[in-house]
Amino acid sequence: MKFRLGIFIVAIFTIVGCSTLGIKSNAEFDNAFKTAALYEKLIEGESPNIAQLTLFFSKMPKGGDLHNHYSGSIYAETYLDWVADAGYWIDKETFKISKVKTDSSISVDQLRSDTKLYRKLLTFWSDKDYQNHYHLQLPPDACFFNTFSYFGPISQSYHKGLMILKERAIKENVSFIEIMLKSVGYSYPDTSFDEKIRNAASDKSIFLLFDELSSKIDADDAFKNTIHAFIKTIEAAHKGIDDDQFMMRYQTYASRNSSPSTVFSALYSAFKAVEQSDFLVGVNIVGPENGVVAIADYKLHMHMFAYLNKKFPNVNRALHAGELTLGMVRPKNLKFHISQAIQIANAQRIGHGVDLPYEENAISLLREIKEKSAVEICFTSNEFILGVKGNDHPYLIYSAYGVPVVICTDDSGVSRNNLTGEYVLLAARYKPSYKTVKEYVYNSIKYSFLSERNKDLLTHFLDVRFEKFEAEMSGYSDSILK
Repeated sequence: MKFRLGIFIVAIFTIVGCSTLGIKSNAEFDNAFKTAALYEKLIEGESPNIAQLTLFFSKMPKGGDLHNHYSGSIYAETYLDWVADAGYWIDKETFKISKVKTDSSISVDQLRSDTKLYRKLLTFWSDKDYQNHYHLQLPPDACFFNTFSYFGPISQSYHKGLMILKERAIKENVSFIEIMLKSVGYSYPDTSFDEKIRNAASDKSIFLLFDELSSKIDADDAFKNTIHAFIKTIEAAHKGIDDDQFMMRYQTYASRNSSPSTVFSALYSAFKAVEQSDFLVGVNIVGPENGVVAIADYKLHMHMFAYLNKKFPNVNRALHAGELTLGMVRPKNLKFHISQAIQIANAQRIGHGVDLPYEENAISLLREIKEKSAVEICFTSNEFILGVKGNDHPYLIYSAYGVPVVICTDDSGVSRNNLTGEYVLLAARYKPSYKTVKEYVYNSIKYSFLSERNKDLLTHFLDVRFEKFEAEMSGYSDSILK
């Protein structure tokens, strides 16, 4: 389905906005000025007005969310609805989903009638009520990544879930989501390849081994069939998503904590699927970056992206890179993740990028990121998983250097956040100007993997929505700025 935006009134660049094509009236300039003044009032002082900022950013058009995971974006309460609808059960001891009734299983209704048990399940299926870490709890990063094992069996109602995410996005004035939906599901384990690739003496020999495995994969009938079925799944999930208020596109990915042949075949199938689909727009690599395999094979994975970039030059690449901090890994493993994602894998966007201050040649790296890429900032996720927030966060470095920034949610269901909340954290902690906030909103379209035509459409849509928002905030500001 084509995206329909109707007829748009086009605005012009203002002192508080981004460049557009038309002419603003005096009233529109006045509205923009008053909105900026209101924003400055809300963020002033050591204790910004969080309630007012929440109202402000709830109303503000936010463009797109470019870094989010489908299964982690659905709230646990919704997954429980799906468990009930499917007639499944919940094990009251492990909190896992059971498709058959056992001695320790209860229905969703029984679970919800037991407030203590229900609240406990939410702490396993999300970050809800997670207190300061103590010895009986899992570490925060383990708590976060373990949640997926609980709701995974019920998470594959893709169309139903995407419609929920669409409705939620529209209600908070988000017009586009680029979501990591699922992996292709193809794998070609090859122990001979795994042994050879880890002993390869040069980049040339690595690429020759990639050629060999690519030929084997291409000759595998399951490869073509799996990709065809995957694209059909995406198309079915996407039905009814695009309309005159909203658009969605999809990334696929490989897990970084498997054997080299498994990771390569997953990435190869991902690139191939994106090349063949109108709705798939990019490839990513996911999973804890501090995993044993992820650390050992990191550079090898970047070479995989480099190889596949040459083989599929029109396929976009966004990489989780630098989602690490001191203490999670040895200091030497904080030196190269972002730089190799940029310099070897040719990443067009960096997901998280938190280890930047530790990277070797960090200042020259900033210049490369600014020229080649953008950084997806996820404040809530970084605070929970890594313990990085406030002045410890490299956002301050990225923003000072002028690196393109996009504000994102990551896993809003697990983290129990939304894009409005991420903008509130941005404003309350760092107090960027209103012009800068608007720049980040427009970045979410500019650095998306949409076609240029769709970027133009969504940019024009933002122009009109900001004009309406600023007119509303102008009237509201009269009562606040007395």
